Amino acid sequence: MIAIRPFVLVLILGLMLPVSSALAQNSLLDRWYTALFDVNRLAIADLLADDAVINLEDLGVTQTKAEFIDALDEWEEAVKNANLAWQLEAGTEANATSASVLVCYQFPENEMMIREVFGFRDTKIISNVQTTVGDSCENF
Repeated sequence: MIAIRPFVLVLILGLMLPVSSALAQNSLLDRWYTALFDVNRLAIADLLADDAVINLEDLGVTQTKAEFIDALDEWEEAVKNANLAWQLEAGTEANATSASVLVCYQFPENEMMIREVFGFRDTKIISNVQTTVGDSCENF
């Protein structure tokens, strides 16, 4: 009986790891989108790894962490009167190394649906690839 207890404990912890990993990544994504929409440069800098790469596929732009943070002045102006909502993409799940998210950006003049695929290392975002998937948030 004593030998079974460690096995059961390992089994239970092993089953909980994917759940706790997904919860941790959801928390990281919550913090990311809050910081992004509030244009909180300190929080964004803390969430991005030093070697993070942001790829805005539709614009053909790839940015380092520093370049992304420098571009936040323009972003701050764009989101003054905007709304944002996000959710994990259906059929995907967040884990310790990646997550795929659909984001609805609603600006006064237009709205768009963006797929953002994140790469994670520890508690940092190491990559973000953004692609437009729709000109509206109708099915969000």
